[in-house]
Amino acid sequence: MKKLLVMGSDFGSLDLVKEAKSRGLYVITADLMKSSPTKDASDEAWLINIRDVDEMEIKCREKGIDAVTVGVNDINITCFRELCKRLNLPMYCPNDISWEASTNKRVFKDVAKSVGARVAEDFDISIPPTKEQLEVIKYPVVVKPIDGQGNLGMSYCHNENELLEALNYAKDISKSGKIICERELRGPEFAVNYIIADGKPQLLYLSSEHTQPGSPANNYNVIIVTPGHLKQYLEEMNDYVIEIFKKIGCVDGIAWVETILDEDGYFHLLEMGHRFGGEMIYSAYGKVIGFNIIGYMLDTALGIKHKVSDLPNLIDVTRTEIAGSYHFFTKNPGVIKSIEGLEQISKLPNIDIDIPRREGSNIKANGQMGVIRIYAKNCNQFCETISKINQYLIIKNIDGEDMFTYFTDMESLKQEFQDGISDFQ
Repeated sequence: MKKLLVMGSDFGSLDLVKEAKSRGLYVITADLMKSSPTKDASDEAWLINIRDVDEMEIKCREKGIDAVTVGVNDINITCFRELCKRLNLPMYCPNDISWEASTNKRVFKDVAKSVGARVAEDFDISIPPTKEQLEVIKYPVVVKPIDGQGNLGMSYCHNENELLEALNYAKDISKSGKIICERELRGPEFAVNYIIADGKPQLLYLSSEHTQPGSPANNYNVIIVTPGHLKQYLEEMNDYVIEIFKKIGCVDGIAWVETILDEDGYFHLLEMGHRFGGEMIYSAYGKVIGFNIIGYMLDTALGIKHKVSDLPNLIDVTRTEIAGSYHFFTKNPGVIKSIEGLEQISKLPNIDIDIPRREGSNIKANGQMGVIRIYAKNCNQFCETISKINQYLIIKNIDGEDMFTYFTDMESLKQEFQDGISDFQ
């Protein structure tokens, strides 16, 4: 029996364990969490610091690990890549340049500009900035570390005082101490996923990101695969993104870009990732297109190669089936006292629960506690499922406060979906 090591209990890891177990693999999950849904589903659990690659290498050789895989965390994937190189095991992202572009916003932005893709105008600035640099800034701007994750270290600045504060904040967060200062783009944001086989990228889906009105702008409560604005994206940006992925040497696996439809009416690229996206819609979307995306990523870990001809017809705007994810961000931080309703929700036939936070977990403000992926026959059923989750799921902190923000803006989802269908008629 082959032994598969899963590095970390982050989002995406549970899907991989389930897929591996269905294939009869012996699954080991390793990290510093004493328990997690991923570890509970595995055959064996290691309490070990997976970022200590030396120790991981010794342990893997002792246990005879045959393959290694990983979820969505960039730092974990960096360690995963190093471990696979040492053990001479397959991985989907062997190219150092493609991985650098996916973890360094400056590298990605420079590559995007080199192929002609639209990106936000950026301003050359040092820390501390010179008087000449400050004089050419056109507000509002966004300041962010080149190597930040999940919007950490990012600030919106409307004047010089805010800018000076943001520069120091971003520098402190950044491992490299380097930042980007660019024009603030304003408009809806999209995560656009691609699947790559034998060095050939194909658009997998475009998903829109929705925040409950009144919540922090970057807390995307619902992410949904949509035809909304897809026609414009295909005409305006798709070919450039494919050229970027080819130029940086993406070979296999999943890659994605974040893009904003700016108020100027055009799509602009923000960043990319060469990994599962944090929304992890793949298991649900696989049911829509009839292709096992999680299984495909597991194949890459097992050294099973695919060709483009192996992939299904990915883009079909006549489909009414839909996939998306419902994310639970804290509005009242603290220690989780109770989680209620999971038993009722688990009986819904079209959902997949991935809530790694447990009772006793300490969650920061705007922290993400978990996600529920949804497959639906149409947009109306998708919205009805969210409403049922809202009815059942209750997470309270030790102060008795409801911890997460419920999403209720169903009309925006329905309108976007219908508008997207109309674009192709």
